Amino acid sequence: MIWLCSMKGTNSIFTLIFASLIVTSSMGCFGLVPIRESLELMRGAPAVENIEEKTNISYTFQTAQSEVYENSSTFEVTESVSELIIYVRVSMPDPLDLSQQVRELIYDTTGINVSTLSQEARYVHVKIKNPNGEIFYEKLASESIEPVVEVHRPPLTPGTWTLEVEARGYGFNIFEVVEAEDNFAAIITVTSECVKFTEEDCKT
Repeated sequence: MIWLCSMKGTNSIFTLIFASLIVTSSMGCFGLVPIRESLELMRGAPAVENIEEKTNISYTFQTAQSEVYENSSTFEVTESVSELIIYVRVSMPDPLDLSQQVRELIYDTTGINVSTLSQEARYVHVKIKNPNGEIFYEKLASESIEPVVEVHRPPLTPGTWTLEVEARGYGFNIFEVVEAEDNFAAIITVTSECVKFTEEDCKT
């Protein structure tokens, strides 16, 4: 008797499952909703991961004569961007800070009078333009400056942005003893938020 009741209970369960499948399949697209919700519950709550992309224009002048350097690069800003960080650093050694012995060594080796280099035009001009061609950021330095950091958050115009750098300077390195090289770095860091469900997400 107990065995018969057990069989009836098992048959009822199978019947209920079978009926649920028929009802779900007959509902068409509406039947996919509970299935999708069940799958989302099984894979757990998503995590938000920050993705950083850097655009870097940096240069070290290595000629005793003053030279011009120009370069540009583009980067993308999307709706998911949460932060845009601008970093600018400029180093321009003052020739007048060098000792007379060092100046004479430079002159004997290169034929360059270091004292006259301070009268040359030396500068670094950094510009960042938004997709509309408007100047979003601009920095002009004609001497050494401590690193400058600016953090910008939305709203930021989505699209292709441009980092432009124009600079003029000189540099020399004599026998690894005397080194005076103008150099700079302009780095843009774009941080975007990515919703991560699995380990494979946010890797692109």
